[in-house]
Amino acid sequence: MSSTEPAAPGLELTAEMLAGWEAALIELRHQAAHLEARGSLRAAVTLYDAIRIARAGGLKCEHPPRSWMLRAQN
Repeated sequence: MSSTEPAAPGLELTAEMLAGWEAALIELRHQAAHLEARGSLRAAVTLYDAIRIARAGGLKCEHPPRSWMLRAQN
């Protein structure tokens, strides 16, 4: 999946929502740095990987759509 292909098509994010996501990702990176400094390398790497996945647009799920996804698009 490319970073231009959304994981949840049809879900439009406002500038405020994007700013919130960016702030959350920055905080996750900060927490990963704390984990790394304490020697919890496995946890830090997992968190860094999750941040990279989120920045790349998420993962494309192969399961059929769930009801919560349908509600989010309306």
